[in-house]
Amino acid sequence: MRNSLNFLYKLSALNRCASGVLTASLFFINSCAFATQAKFEIIESVSLSSALEETSALYCSPDNSVYSLNDSGNAPVVFRLDENGRIVSKLTPEDVKNKDWEALTADDSFFYIGDIGNNRGTRKNVIIYKFPRSAEPLDSATKLSLSYDGNKPSENESLNHDFDAEALVAVDDHLVLFSKSWLTDLLKIYIVDKSQNKQKLSAKKLVKGIPGVITGADYDKAKQRYILVGYPSKRMGFGDPFIVILDREFALIDKIPLPGFGQVEGVCAHPSGQIWFTQESSIFSSNKLVKLQLVE
Repeated sequence: MRNSLNFLYKLSALNRCASGVLTASLFFINSCAFATQAKFEIIESVSLSSALEETSALYCSPDNSVYSLNDSGNAPVVFRLDENGRIVSKLTPEDVKNKDWEALTADDSFFYIGDIGNNRGTRKNVIIYKFPRSAEPLDSATKLSLSYDGNKPSENESLNHDFDAEALVAVDDHLVLFSKSWLTDLLKIYIVDKSQNKQKLSAKKLVKGIPGVITGADYDKAKQRYILVGYPSKRMGFGDPFIVILDREFALIDKIPLPGFGQVEGVCAHPSGQIWFTQESSIFSSNKLVKLQLVE
C-alpha cells in the first residue's frame, strides 16, 4: 500500500510539469528502477512457519543446514530448517534466557547467540551465549558479557542512541559485532574475543554512508566480504530495506535497495553462492525466507 501511495504522490507532482518534462522524468524513474533490480535476481521466496513469526537471525552452515531464532518475548530456541524453510529440529541449550535474541552465528565448534538487542538503550551489559555444535544433549551455554565504552543507559533515549546491535559474525578467531546506530547512522564495528567472559568494547572501525540501521550480517568466505542487511533508521517498518556489502577491511563497496520487502532481520551467504535473508512478520508482510543471486 505504501508503495502505491508513494507512486501516486510522485505522479501527482509530475502532472504539474510540462508533458515533455513528464516524459523525461518517467523515463528517468524507470531507468533507475531497472538499474536497482539489475543488481539481484530473486531465486525463490518461501513462507516460514508461524513458530518463526519474529525471525531475527539466519545462519547457513557449510553442510547446507540453516538455522534461525526469534527475538524478545519468545522461547530460547534455535530452529534448524531445511532448504525450503521447514523446521526439522530444535536446539535448546541449558541455562539460557531470551531477553532479546537478535543474532546467530557459528564456527566449526560452537554456536554463538547474540542476546544483544537494546532498542531502548536501558541495558548496561548484553550477552553472547556460546554452546557446542556437537553435544547431544546440549551442554549449558557459556556467557560472554559485553559492555560498550561510553554507554550510559540512564542518558540514552529509546531508538535514539548508538548502543544497540542485531548483527554478529564469527570470522577467523574472533566475532565481529555491527552496531545498530539509531542516533548517528554511523556504523560502529566491534571485535569480540570468543573466550573472554567479560569484555568492554570500543569501536575498531567506523563506516559512513550506511542508509539506515543494520539488522543482520554474515561473512562471505568465498568472496572475502561482509553482507549486511537493514532498514532506514527511525522508520521501522517503513521504507525499503537494503543490502550493504563491505570488503574484508570494512570498506563500503555497495548499497542495494530491496524494494517490496518488509522488516528484513537475518542474512547469510549460502554455500551455493546465493544470498539468503529472512523477513519478520508485520502488518505489511508475512514472515518468509528469500533466496537471491547478486548480479555482478
